[in-house]
Amino acid sequence: MKELILDLQQRLDKVADRKTRDWWEKYLRNAIIFRGVNLVEIRDELHKWHKRNRVENLPTNLQLTLALAFFQGKYAEDKLAGVLFLQDFLYKKISWKVLVLKFAQLFKRGYIYDWNVCDWFCIRVLGPMIKENGMPCAKAIAQWRSSENVWQARASVAAFVNLTKVREFTPLILRSCAILIKERNALQKRP
Repeated sequence: MKELILDLQQRLDKVADRKTRDWWEKYLRNAIIFRGVNLVEIRDELHKWHKRNRVENLPTNLQLTLALAFFQGKYAEDKLAGVLFLQDFLYKKISWKVLVLKFAQLFKRGYIYDWNVCDWFCIRVLGPMIKENGMPCAKAIAQWRSSENVWQARASVAAFVNLTKVREFTPLILRSCAILIKERNALQKRP
């Protein structure tokens, strides 16, 4: 497993660009460090890596473990590779109930700690997973609004960004927003 992770990391290092790195780090105010690889290149390298290493032949649970391991990396590109791995190869193959539990651990363990990775994860993985699985999945993600982890709480709303026109989700979205706004206001009023 470690060799597979290292292989993709080395591939990303080879296509990294200092100007891209500097731009992203400045844009995100050094909230996370970058190698300097754009999303298109990350996806391209991920797909080449996936095919070359025949990752699809691994048992699905090991593929999930591998995808989630990328979130442990210190570089944004590693985490984004994990997002793309989940989006392109896995989220439809595994029960959403299992995924929600596994994804909650990413937040609990502090592997998602900036808005860029959080929002890409929400838009590329959580949103499509909700769309695919409907209200039960939506309710499970919306429950994250009570999380003490600010990024997990953010995900309870950001996961619905591309689903706001789905009327059945409107009450969940509004409830999450109301709770998060109320909590933020309470925090601001503390001495």
